[in-house]
Amino acid sequence: MTSPTAADHYDVLILGCGPAGERAAIQAARAGRRVAVVERENVVGGNRVNWGTIPSKTLRESALFVHNLTRNRLHGIRFEIADEVTVADFMHRQRQVVQQELELISESLGRYRVRVLRGHGRFLDPHTVEVRPAQGQAQRVTAGVIVIATGSSPSRPADVPFDGETVFDSASILSLPRMPRSLIVCGAGVIGIEYASIFAALGLQVTLLDTRDRLLPYFDREVVRAFQRELARLEIVVRHEQRHEQIERLPGNPPRVLCRTKGGAEFEADALLYCVGRDGNTRDLGLETLGLEPNAYGQLTVNEDYQTSHAHVYAVGDVIGYPALASTSMEQGRSAVRHALGLPGPFARLEDVPFAIYSIPEISYIGLTEEQARERGLDYVVGHGMSDMNPRGQILGEYGGLLKLLFDAGSGRLLGAHMVGQSASELIHIGQAYLRTGATAEQMAETLYNYPTLSDMYRHAALVALGQLRRRKP
Repeated sequence: MTSPTAADHYDVLILGCGPAGERAAIQAARAGRRVAVVERENVVGGNRVNWGTIPSKTLRESALFVHNLTRNRLHGIRFEIADEVTVADFMHRQRQVVQQELELISESLGRYRVRVLRGHGRFLDPHTVEVRPAQGQAQRVTAGVIVIATGSSPSRPADVPFDGETVFDSASILSLPRMPRSLIVCGAGVIGIEYASIFAALGLQVTLLDTRDRLLPYFDREVVRAFQRELARLEIVVRHEQRHEQIERLPGNPPRVLCRTKGGAEFEADALLYCVGRDGNTRDLGLETLGLEPNAYGQLTVNEDYQTSHAHVYAVGDVIGYPALASTSMEQGRSAVRHALGLPGPFARLEDVPFAIYSIPEISYIGLTEEQARERGLDYVVGHGMSDMNPRGQILGEYGGLLKLLFDAGSGRLLGAHMVGQSASELIHIGQAYLRTGATAEQMAETLYNYPTLSDMYRHAALVALGQLRRRKP
């Protein structure tokens, strides 16, 4: 092992080069600091680029293509899928997109002279990290500021027999050796719902086992009901309060899998995807030398400035838990470095961040739900925009889409926007802009959109709410 020298000292050292670590590094380098990132994988970009977000969304687009051709087919057009097909067959664009993203990240790191240290980083003391590569000699580096941005990994309980053939997690599911005809999805969080709808759109029989008593409890309930109707159209079977008791591989050619739940139910399928929770990547980081102890999920506790109990050691991204979004992780990385170096910069209110699930269809929201408004004792009105009443929605065959807007009954200001349907993850940003500027129902109703567009549902929903507000006035 080499001892640290002046050349091995950095102003800022980042552990992990996913979205949080990458943006933290660039923020520090732009300020003229000497920066290095420690990355144990052979590629940068983290889960976002390599194993999660980009690959799964690529698969989603392929599923949408297949779904539109096989179920929403036009008269006279016929399309069939080969019997023997793998996930890789549907991921032909993934390599291109991932490669382009990796090139952009590497270009940015190179432009700002951020050094990438390959290997596993482990604290030796509060300012010293040992970087041990897969092969070769370990080295020690020191830094004035250290940012932990090691991300998270799928939870893998010891009693779940992951084998890469019949039982998968959200990373290995993208390497399915063959396309099954049926799938059990354990866990109805964001990842479970996305994959359940993707594989259902590809024509699989999908059973979604939710450990909770209701789907997406943090979403507006009316919007969730509309979403569940769309899942039913995909023929997804949803079962609530179903936590696995035993998962076993059944013999056969090909083999199948059986899931018994604590409630006594049994479900059998060709494959099973287990995606109940994710754990922070804090194992073997040497945190005990700092007196830092992760919680049961491997997550670290930080203050509002993302500092741990050591003022110069920060933690950002998935490793600190909720909301664990790429967008928030990036901003957390930038904010942590700005605070550490005393840099000026914009302050993003992360409590107002839009949230989206890239399912089929998409579902997204920002601001208060109707349930939250009632709990706070707010007087409000609701306006709806329906895709089947929207010309663009009719053109697209989007008959189950819904936009729901909540307005304060006194001021008329927007309180929240909720949407299910095509491009919901994009359209929600219109609601975000209105929410941030304090727009009223009247102002929104006076806004004109291109015709025909799904965006015009905002105007229609605002008009409905405005009618209610006017009827309330003496």
